[in-house]
Amino acid sequence: MVFVTVPPPSTALASAPTWRREPYRLLFPLGVLLAWWGVGHWLLVGLFGIGSWSGVFHSIAQIQGFLMAFACGFLYTAVPRRTQTWPPAPWEMAVALAAPPATTACAALGALALAQACWGVLMLTLLAFCLRRFLARNAGRRPPDCFLWVPLSFVLALAGAGAIGAQRGLGPEWFWLHDLGQKWILQGLFVGLIVGLGGMVLPLLTRGEAPPDASSGVGSRLRRTGHFASWLGLAGSFVLETRGAPAIGYAVRAGLTLALLLGVARLHRPPCLPGLHRRLIWASAWCLPLGYAFAALDPGRAQAGLHVVFIGGFAALALGVGLHVTLAHGGYQGLVRKSPWQVGALGALLASATAARAALVFRPDALRPLLVAAAASFLLATLAWFHLLLPRTWRPAPPDEANP
Repeated sequence: MVFVTVPPPSTALASAPTWRREPYRLLFPLGVLLAWWGVGHWLLVGLFGIGSWSGVFHSIAQIQGFLMAFACGFLYTAVPRRTQTWPPAPWEMAVALAAPPATTACAALGALALAQACWGVLMLTLLAFCLRRFLARNAGRRPPDCFLWVPLSFVLALAGAGAIGAQRGLGPEWFWLHDLGQKWILQGLFVGLIVGLGGMVLPLLTRGEAPPDASSGVGSRLRRTGHFASWLGLAGSFVLETRGAPAIGYAVRAGLTLALLLGVARLHRPPCLPGLHRRLIWASAWCLPLGYAFAALDPGRAQAGLHVVFIGGFAALALGVGLHVTLAHGGYQGLVRKSPWQVGALGALLASATAARAALVFRPDALRPLLVAAAASFLLATLAWFHLLLPRTWRPAPPDEANP
């Protein structure tokens, strides 16, 4: 293994300004604002006829805008703490704060190539950020074996961008490469991040159990080999889907996510710590294998199952984990162990958004009312999230919310 040498990490993190030491304070709210942009335009079209339906813009805004801002906020906050290394540099923060809105804005203007260029800069920045800290010679700790998925997920997404670029010079018979690249970016990236980060986050947040650090031992090496093989299987499942075997591709993805979440995160064990948001996070993780299983059973209506993955899985996990990080790092330990009404509203509204969007696949004649219902439910869910967290993002916790 190759190591890099860095400055002493403990003092670097502790002495950093808040905006670099706790980047989630800026990046999580930014992500929600981008989600409003990505979903709000459907509400405007459905209610007032303003604009037009744009699935391309919606997918870019939600995945490469909203979710990427949350991913940056989590990784920039968690990785330096887990590895006991140094916080993101000012330029890394600048990239994370600028790239998601720039990507979304370019997509809104139809400048898709420029949008992907902005997003590619962010991918390379995140990949370098994680590798330098994972491989730092004087890091205080090593990440768990499952964190191998983090750089591999960025590699898969960059490979997707490469596939899209390569197809442009190969002719229409190679259009499947464009489709494959899109799937690696819009699905593969966050499936990989969830099963990788979930190996630490899910047991820690729901049961208070932390996985061991990676080591040079045989067992740890075997686990990393297994994760690498699973990553190849995930990438291959999208090849199967695009090359004429969608049901098999979805089934492979459902089986892989289920096996990894059960084997690494022990998802079969329900939450045992107090706090309603922990149950939301746990239930959301189940949406990945369940959504892909639904898609495998009825590939002709795969969009129903895929939106179980997108809304019930990706979005709900981002908002649920973001809620925990904001409260726990902000000193609201008492509130973390409670069940604020906003968390219940968040879960119910996300379930409503998932159901309405999935129902659209079966009732295309009800396009307008179902999309309006899905968009309104999602936006109301984010308002509940904001109502709970925005006043507490920068304010010190009062005693009744700080004490368990």
